[in-house]
Amino acid sequence: MKTTAKIGCLLAIMTMIIVGCSTEKNTWINRNYHSLTAHYNGYYNANELIDQGMESYRDGRVENYYEILPIDPVPDTAEVAALYPALDTAIVKCKKVIKNHSMPSNDRPARKKSEHNRWIDENWTTIGIASYYRRDYEGAMKSFKFVRKFYSNDPSLYVGELWMAKTNIATGRLTEAKFNLDNLDKAIANEESAEEKGSKNKRSKIPGRKKKDDDDETAKVPKDIRFDLEKTKAQLALERGDRVKAIEYLEASLEHARFKDNVARVHFILGQLYSEEGDRPKATEHFTKVIKGRAKYEMVFNARLKRAFLGTGEKVKKDLHKMMKDPKNSEFKDQIYYALAEIEFNEGNDQAAVDNLHKSTFYSTSNTRQKGMSYERLGDYRFGRREYVQAQKYYDSCARVIKDTYPNADGIRGKAQSLAKLVVAVETANREDSLQRIAMMDESSREKFVKDEIKRIKKAEEERKRREAERLRELQENQNLSVDVGNGSKWYWNNPKVVREGTEEFRRLWGQRENEDNWRRSNKLDVNITLDSNDVVDGEEPVKAEDTLTVEHLMSFVPLTDSMMEASNTRLMKALFDAGRIYNDQLKEPALAKKQFEKALDKGIMSDPHDLLSAYQLYHMTKERDAAKAEGYKQYILVNYPNSDFANYLRDPDYFIKKKERDALAIQEYVKVLERYERALYYPVLTKANKVIDEEPDNIYRSKYMLLKAMCLGKTESDKKKLLPVLEMLVEQYPGTEEADRGQEMIDIINNGYSDNIVFEDNSGIFEFDERSKMRVIVFLPEGVSSQSGISRVSSFNNEYFNLEGLTLDTKLFGKDQESVIMIKEFEDEIKASTYITAFKNTQKHLLSLNEAKIFMISKENMATLFKRMSLQEYEDFYNEYY
Repeated sequence: MKTTAKIGCLLAIMTMIIVGCSTEKNTWINRNYHSLTAHYNGYYNANELIDQGMESYRDGRVENYYEILPIDPVPDTAEVAALYPALDTAIVKCKKVIKNHSMPSNDRPARKKSEHNRWIDENWTTIGIASYYRRDYEGAMKSFKFVRKFYSNDPSLYVGELWMAKTNIATGRLTEAKFNLDNLDKAIANEESAEEKGSKNKRSKIPGRKKKDDDDETAKVPKDIRFDLEKTKAQLALERGDRVKAIEYLEASLEHARFKDNVARVHFILGQLYSEEGDRPKATEHFTKVIKGRAKYEMVFNARLKRAFLGTGEKVKKDLHKMMKDPKNSEFKDQIYYALAEIEFNEGNDQAAVDNLHKSTFYSTSNTRQKGMSYERLGDYRFGRREYVQAQKYYDSCARVIKDTYPNADGIRGKAQSLAKLVVAVETANREDSLQRIAMMDESSREKFVKDEIKRIKKAEEERKRREAERLRELQENQNLSVDVGNGSKWYWNNPKVVREGTEEFRRLWGQRENEDNWRRSNKLDVNITLDSNDVVDGEEPVKAEDTLTVEHLMSFVPLTDSMMEASNTRLMKALFDAGRIYNDQLKEPALAKKQFEKALDKGIMSDPHDLLSAYQLYHMTKERDAAKAEGYKQYILVNYPNSDFANYLRDPDYFIKKKERDALAIQEYVKVLERYERALYYPVLTKANKVIDEEPDNIYRSKYMLLKAMCLGKTESDKKKLLPVLEMLVEQYPGTEEADRGQEMIDIINNGYSDNIVFEDNSGIFEFDERSKMRVIVFLPEGVSSQSGISRVSSFNNEYFNLEGLTLDTKLFGKDQESVIMIKEFEDEIKASTYITAFKNTQKHLLSLNEAKIFMISKENMATLFKRMSLQEYEDFYNEYY
């Protein structure tokens, strides 16, 4: 009997379980069984996976405290891959629950009119949230829209609406996000209004949504989303650039925060925003709350640091020094010193601030952002004091360490590059001036000076090595403090992580280097520039190598011969003039520019063209401010350079306009003469050439007419020695020009003749590639395009598209067939020449079919080689390989 009863009970229980498994019967036991399963097997477990994955991501996330922190950080495209397992498992769990436990079955969702399992909608929202974190925004939006459509009278509706706003913000649809958030605000307002009237049945839901059952009570907005709602509104405000609204929403979010919510992050962001808005008391208040609250140590440290930036006085500095002594802050010393520097600057203690900035760069071993900031601040300080040479060195150091993501990275690099030419000019002038002063000493004094200099250099080198050893020791001690705190290896080389980071940083700055002595030495300008003791930029190189510290080696740089002194004067005058132009034109420092030009004039080297150029610059700078001085410079030019263009301009202000007109006419006439030469009309060409050579000494094409005359004589005279007088005159009057070089080649051929023995010639290395060379562009005119037509087309093209480049045109004849070539010059580098060629090939306006002509960039040296050898194929091979 008892056995029968037990069997009956067991059968009854099994029957209840079987019946309970059905999703089509809406009974109490069915609903509770499937709801319990959907709650824990799906919703709960899936959210645990999501929370664990996001917690792991946020724990490992490196915050950028130099910028406004993201309100709710989410993984980017690269970071999200690590979360795929957790997120995908969560999605699978929820989908499985929806498939197996929806009541009634979810096989035909469009036909469902009700859902009896109260946890199915939460599973749908969980799928959407996991898809959002997975960056599958389309999938996330489908899930949230499904909830809004089929669960319009459930709290999940509001959760979905909030996450739709987040998804729209993430995809840049800010207007739609605002609509989502407004719907939630209206629902909350209607709910509060109904509560005030005491009438729950009249509460409204989200506008545009119909109740499933007019008798049902509208679902309330869950209170636990209010904190997240206000933060999302703040995020939208920040995306729109409205910091004031963002502050308002973040302050409101704190009113709805629960104990488990991350209010420290909100306080920190509020501190940052108030700081940017200039409200120091409020910023200080929120940073203080971070310090006193439950935040990670790094956030607390940065809150203390940013609070220090907002204050001044000994109390703040004392607090920073106290932070410095804490071993936990050993890796943050660079930031602490930077904060101290800013406080010193605010209090007017510039030298103390500079000292702290140097210490900041010293301790910045891995934080390239901070190192860059410290170098930039030093550069700005020197720039503000008009100490441009020192400023360039700091900007250059900053440019070497910063990444492309650094704020204004291009601007910093541009400053370093634009000031680099000034540094070269100033240091070259100082060097040449020093060498010339040494050269003026008597022999015994000179030798004594050099020996003393060697002693000074050796002593400085020893001091540098001592300081470097101290630096390494101090860095090691600081590293040991940091490692002690982290329970890692004390010795640098036994810590794989630190060694790897150091190796990567070294390669980023210096590239792959061989393991050899003096790996940093290169053929640089050998200049000693003396900075004050606090201005030695990190990484300063040794002044001299030991093997070069001999009297004989150092004396080899002193210009003791006439030729060496002449070369030194040329470098000195150019450097002084270049420095003056940069000061005046780029830096708008006329006083500093005048000093450079005056130094050039004081040298009294009238054989150098920069003497005249400097005098004219001084005249131009003083003519409106100091008429007496301007008149003095004017007379200097008129007396010493009476036939120069500048003298002619001072006599006739319209001189350059008239000269431009004459030059334009000259090129037209020259092109016509060249066309006659191409048609073998040699005698008319000779007549015109003789006229220009004898009567027009200022004609800009006079040297070309001389060469053209020689070429005509070569065509008409059997005795080639008759070419020699005009060729010798060309070489004598226009030395260094391309025409003179060509003329000298012709002289050598006439005098020496050609060898009958044909020797195999190795064509490798005929042309040289030098990326620093200035470039020209040559265009080979196709058949049917005359020189005059080609010049006209290219000139029109240049005037429209490259008017600011100051390009000039020239024509030449190439090869045995006397093919016409147009030369466009001059481009600063390969990049600008390449830009020109690209535009030339892709433009038909003005050029017409000429844009299909053969066109190359070429350096001056390679052009001389090309026209000497007259072999275009050789250059084409070289051009295709290198350009």
